[in-house]
Amino acid sequence: MFFQFLDPFKFDPTRHLDENGNFIKDDRITPFSVGKRACLGESLARMELFLFSATFFQHFEFLPENDGEIPVEEYEPGLVKSPKAFKVRAKERH
Repeated sequence: MFFQFLDPFKFDPTRHLDENGNFIKDDRITPFSVGKRACLGESLARMELFLFSATFFQHFEFLPENDGEIPVEEYEPGLVKSPKAFKVRAKERH
């Protein structure tokens, strides 16, 4: 069950290759678990988050902090354009 590598603290991807350079699949290694068994509660958590968010948006209206407009043109440069942080206020719907 346990693996014994010659030098476990050294990054060596060749330890998973055969003499021809082909990948050796080892069913005992599952670093990210297997399919839906990775987290039994994942679907429940997603459903709960959806219900919470939907209820939240049904009961509140989100507006800019100071009756102005949300600054959509301002962004943080980077690999992906991200909007600059801004404040909003939640107003209860009637």
